[in-house]
Amino acid sequence: MKSYTVQAMRELDRRTVAEGFASGIELMEQAGYGLFRAVMRFSKNFFMPDFLLLAGKGNNGGDVFVLARHMAETGVRFRLCMLCGPDELSGDAAEAFRRMPPLEIKRELRSGDFHPGTVVVDGLLGTGASGLPRSPIDRWIRLVNRSGCPVVAVDIPSGMNGTNGSAELCIRADLTVTMAGVKQGMILNPAPCGRLEVVKIGIPDAYLEEAGGPLELFGAEDAAAFFRREAFDTYKNRRGHLLVAGGSPLYASAPFLSAEAALYCGAGLVTVNIPEDTEIFCSVPKALIVRKGEAAELLAGKQAIAAGPGMGTAQSAVKKLKELLSAGLPTVLDADALNIIAQHPEILEHAPEETILTPHAGELARLCKGFHIADNDARKLAMLTGCTVLAKSPRTLVISPDGDCSINLSGCPALATAGSGDVLTGICGALLANGMNAFNAARCGAFLHGATGEMLVPCGSFGITADDLAENVGKARQNFYGL
Repeated sequence: MKSYTVQAMRELDRRTVAEGFASGIELMEQAGYGLFRAVMRFSKNFFMPDFLLLAGKGNNGGDVFVLARHMAETGVRFRLCMLCGPDELSGDAAEAFRRMPPLEIKRELRSGDFHPGTVVVDGLLGTGASGLPRSPIDRWIRLVNRSGCPVVAVDIPSGMNGTNGSAELCIRADLTVTMAGVKQGMILNPAPCGRLEVVKIGIPDAYLEEAGGPLELFGAEDAAAFFRREAFDTYKNRRGHLLVAGGSPLYASAPFLSAEAALYCGAGLVTVNIPEDTEIFCSVPKALIVRKGEAAELLAGKQAIAAGPGMGTAQSAVKKLKELLSAGLPTVLDADALNIIAQHPEILEHAPEETILTPHAGELARLCKGFHIADNDARKLAMLTGCTVLAKSPRTLVISPDGDCSINLSGCPALATAGSGDVLTGICGALLANGMNAFNAARCGAFLHGATGEMLVPCGSFGITADDLAENVGKARQNFYGL
């Protein structure tokens, strides 16, 4: 999947219409229907939501008019508030307005229009807007942002620059439903956009591929290409045996989060290795194999290794990590394994070719310092170490040893909880055990991790723990069959 400048997307629309693949109103109908479906999915867990639709006079407003028509036809409660009168509309937006049933339309937005249960759909400004929003749009944007109501942005949050991402005054969305492709500015500045969903509107795939920018994105369709149904006659050994090594007296439960996530993600067998002096306090899934003591004795018959969660940085942990890396098995490293490597960079000389490093920002800084890399550059780290680097952030980057970079499109603030990274480690480990190479396992793992959070918390950021993530990875993976 690619990202697009505003100019490139505008040219794609023009070319699609000029070459007879679809008319402008047909593109708008597809966009509005895709928006309708996305809004309904987003709000399905709300109790009797009341939708407040905000429409400008451009094509974003036209998408909102199509949405309003579908809502009216299906009996959904909504209110429509327009920045302009119908006589100020033109082109496809005017036609979309004419296709709506007779509706009561508000022309003014006030603080009293927001109340518990309101879901706002922002169609005020599109990608053609530039500079600071003028009156009264600036006031409407401030009202929406102060309301605390969940917000779905149409194509791009109003007030945001689609090319460079500048957003001095713009809507803060929980979900942005973007048409045809992700705009470049949304990647450069993801904060105002919230979650992203791409709606196909009828632009030929060949045109999209040709016009895309240099940024490579990894979305739902990309994940679905890897998460295929298995053969009916599969069995556990075909799914691979993962060894999870970690834990210490202070952090005994971390490796079990990774191991449980790996089981739910599809590893056929999972063995957890913890030190002799580590007491288990958490409940352990009965399907897990638990072994204390030396990891070297457990390597036979394993297809992959996940190491680091809760491991500590004592000399015994350093010795264990060296042994694990010397085994030559596909390996994912997280948490204290990364901290050990930052202190002892030479350890990575023993790392197998298919190795994934999964640092958050602090771990990335320590690793780069250990390898004398300036500017916390994850790409340089990948190329120098020969490892795939999964750099965790609101838009996680996955970088191959060749320097190829993939930007993950899934995820939400609900993932910002203790143990979430341990779950991601287990997911990547399971995918390595399934036979994926490191780059694909990291890309798919990051996406599946984010998609699990989105599935559990459709709106907002609270209410789940890492335990919930681990237990629901399999359900999230099943959602991609048939895409």
